[in-house]
Amino acid sequence: MNKYPQEGRFEICLLFLRSSIINLNVSEDDGMFLTQRQKHILQILLGNPSGVSIKQIEESLKISRRTVYREFGDLKKNDFKIENQKGKYFLSGDSKQLQEIKQSVQQSHSQNVISVAKREKIIAAKLLLSTEPCKIIQFALDLNVSEATIQSDLNTVERSLKRYHIDLIRKKGVGLLIQAPEKIRRQVLVDIMLNQINEYNFFKYLHNETTSKDMFLTMIDKALLVEVADCLKKSVFGKIKLDSDQKLIELILTFAVTIKRTLAGCKLDFIHPSADSLKYQGYVYRFMALFAQKRQVEVDQNDVSYLANKLLSCDYHNTYLTYNEHELAISVKVKEFVQQVSEEMHWDFQKDPSFMTKVTKHVIGLVQHKVALLPDTPIEILAGLSQKFPDLYLAIQKYWHLAFPENYLTASELQLILLYFANEYTSRNQQRNLSALVICENGIGTSAILGAKLKREFSEIKEVKTSRVSALNQIDLSNYNLIFSTLRLKGFSRDYLLVSPLLLDDELIKIRAYLKDYEQKYPQPVPAKQVVEEKHPHSVEQLAKLSISTLFCSELVNGIKIQQLEYNSQDLIAVIQECLAHSDSTLIRKQMPVAKNLLKRVRMAPVGIPNSHIALLHTRSPEITRCSFTMFDLDNEISLQSMDHDTIQVKRVLLMLAPDNLTAPEQRVMSTISSMIIMSSQNLDLFTNGSQKEIKEAIAALFLQDLKDRLLGNQ
Repeated sequence: MNKYPQEGRFEICLLFLRSSIINLNVSEDDGMFLTQRQKHILQILLGNPSGVSIKQIEESLKISRRTVYREFGDLKKNDFKIENQKGKYFLSGDSKQLQEIKQSVQQSHSQNVISVAKREKIIAAKLLLSTEPCKIIQFALDLNVSEATIQSDLNTVERSLKRYHIDLIRKKGVGLLIQAPEKIRRQVLVDIMLNQINEYNFFKYLHNETTSKDMFLTMIDKALLVEVADCLKKSVFGKIKLDSDQKLIELILTFAVTIKRTLAGCKLDFIHPSADSLKYQGYVYRFMALFAQKRQVEVDQNDVSYLANKLLSCDYHNTYLTYNEHELAISVKVKEFVQQVSEEMHWDFQKDPSFMTKVTKHVIGLVQHKVALLPDTPIEILAGLSQKFPDLYLAIQKYWHLAFPENYLTASELQLILLYFANEYTSRNQQRNLSALVICENGIGTSAILGAKLKREFSEIKEVKTSRVSALNQIDLSNYNLIFSTLRLKGFSRDYLLVSPLLLDDELIKIRAYLKDYEQKYPQPVPAKQVVEEKHPHSVEQLAKLSISTLFCSELVNGIKIQQLEYNSQDLIAVIQECLAHSDSTLIRKQMPVAKNLLKRVRMAPVGIPNSHIALLHTRSPEITRCSFTMFDLDNEISLQSMDHDTIQVKRVLLMLAPDNLTAPEQRVMSTISSMIIMSSQNLDLFTNGSQKEIKEAIAALFLQDLKDRLLGNQ
């Protein structure tokens, strides 16, 4: 007979599980409860072991002196030892005690932990934006680190700014000041913000969210950003063409920074208007007329010329360039640089004039320090780009140093150039629709690996068929644009490329040359013929598989639910327990093994979806009877680590459950949902805020499209 009732065993087992995994949220020990303000005060004290004044805490938390003293009293009641020496308050205790306090409090505020690189960018941006001296202690309080840490950060910031002829002035008793021409100050500030702000978050903040925890988003008053964006929309955006959202954000930030600095009395030195900027000056005047209806600001001709030049550079219609003597010399070097990269990659990047124009404009800006990026600025869109195009990145590195030996570029700046090349590379690739035949010894295993890698590495290859040598007599070779083989085929009737099953790095270059030769022979994309094995069409089998898939998709979609977790715990383990408890009783035989699997998955890697408020929990288990997809809206948000190792506030948990043994169609369907979530920013928003009906319809539409593609033989 069981010692514990069935409904209690799950809770008891979870208690044991808690001791074996990392607790992702702080739990209050010994009945002690700390408010968020008290935890923040403790963080400030811990980050400044030499002590802080009451005034500094007041300013950081925006509370009164009386409130600070009251919070001190409550903390002392909870056995926190707060000492005062000459007006400086600090936590006392042995190193072990202080470390324990630090670990528990900082875990609860993990969302405030900022990487060193990002912290340095925040400091630089605040210094550039400020018109008053900045205090080291204020940076320490705002960023939850010690003054010594800020001092160390400032050394890096100083070196970085020096590249752009910006001096960091340290005045004892006064604070930190920036000394630089106003134009350079504004350009560097905008570039730092532009490269740190997530595009999706920017527009969400601008149009929806009332607040944001992103320090770069909140550096400029939201009201000012909204007003600037509104006036630009009415006066400018309909007149020029912007080829990316990043350009749009750049203009909003540039105009907002200009107005903010102008309102503070900061003037530009003489700005020479570009030769073709007269039209754009008119746009600026129109913008200022609209903006004057919202708030008073006096701009001079230098501001107008500065903003007009920026509009000119961002306008995609401006596809031609008039160069001065120095710029002409740079453009010649750019042409040589692009030619060398083209030869290395066996890909003609000079083919598209608009590409050459954009690259040339960008390089001129880099060389003349008109494009200002602090070293190693993490541009989100570039994350992993150099890993995705390693050969292209290496070629750009190699030939940049040869073409521009006197102009050293950081990794971020090289990656930004890589972005231009990669866009050109993939956009032209996507115009092709090539089919490939892979020939190997047995037609399974390694051939499947080779086929998958071909499709992954070369987006123009849309379809791959594998075949054994013995089956070649059954195949019409004319159905295939390209042929690859892992075996030598003496006397074979078609051109083919000999490759290894794993596609080594040097073979990728060979394949690119092979594709280029094909392009030269057949310059016009020819739609690939539908591949059909005439002798064995297997139509009945295919129909049966599609019918099973259709039924499975229908059942899965009908079972999708959004449930509310009322008064949920902020502890992830408890949330998992609550989600499973709300699941259909026929779905899970035994909850404990499923809970173990989910917790194991959490320990392996973060489950938060980057740039969202959702977490994806999924597992397979023999105790699960069928596939299901359920969403749980949380009354209380929980802090979780996202897959990019940032910290997010989770409002909705997505729970995907499946039996241990999935059929191929079932696995395909479940994978489709997972990939759909991160397919686009629109999908992220859908799964974060969408209703049950909206999400059902979207998933059903995707399943229908997938089934249609398979019926037509596209997949």
